[in-house]
Amino acid sequence: MRVVVTSDARHELREATRWYSARSPATGRQFIEAYRRARDLAAQAPTQWLEVEPGVRRVLLERFPYTLFYAVHGGQVVVLAIAHQKRRPRSWSDQG
Repeated sequence: MRVVVTSDARHELREATRWYSARSPATGRQFIEAYRRARDLAAQAPTQWLEVEPGVRRVLLERFPYTLFYAVHGGQVVVLAIAHQKRRPRSWSDQG
């Protein structure tokens, strides 16, 4: 299934990648790979993952305290957020 990433999610991904890369370039690369695996899992089996509220599902990133939140719209997986698990994600209705 095609994946679309919202501008807010792209921003969150950039910020988290920057943070990890500043500590270690290798860790930054590992974070991106963990994101890609989570994104691909959502695309391959979009209804398999936990629905956290109506229409919004999540996939946990391996080895990192981040969650990929997504919705399925019009045959596409729409990545809504890449959020740290210790922080409360913004309202889904505010993202897009």
